[in-house]
Amino acid sequence: MNSQRSIRNSCLGVLLVAALALACNKDEDKAVKGRTGPNGAARDSVSDLALSEDGLGQIQIGMTLDEAANMGLLNERPDMKSECDFVYPAVGAGIPFGVGVMVVKRKVVRIDVDTGTVTTEEGAKIGDTEDRIKSLYGDELKVEPHKYIEGGHYMTVLGDSASAGKALVFETDGKRVTMFRGGRLPEVKWVEGCS
Repeated sequence: MNSQRSIRNSCLGVLLVAALALACNKDEDKAVKGRTGPNGAARDSVSDLALSEDGLGQIQIGMTLDEAANMGLLNERPDMKSECDFVYPAVGAGIPFGVGVMVVKRKVVRIDVDTGTVTTEEGAKIGDTEDRIKSLYGDELKVEPHKYIEGGHYMTVLGDSASAGKALVFETDGKRVTMFRGGRLPEVKWVEGCS
């Protein structure tokens, strides 16, 4: 009888500890960007991230790769080409899957989105129709034929950022957005990435 009571009390203790852990972490539904500790990056909800021509969350166009890596935002690759290459968000950085970051001479110049839940500040996303992109950006939008997809388009938003040398570019299959990117000109318009 005492062994059953001991087992029951142990089980109750484990349940109590688990309940306390859940209660303490109920507000922890936000992703943590970067390192923890006094030099770590701020907390930010993944749903709050939106791509603009200036960046995505704390990953900003013009910052150095060293800055982004030290903040725990991007992974530095030992085999990367110094002239131009892509790097990817660090695990735990709070950046959704499907984001690639172009680095030219160790500076962040462009952020590509090819899958996932990332939107622009205006709400544009993968899967949107060309008509929706036109309605969101209006006269700021320049439409050009896609180099590789027959009937597809590059839809470029210069707007006020053109004077700052930045833009958003949406690629479509002629009907819907298949990928998009934001960043510095001319790199944001490079069709083959770093090639």
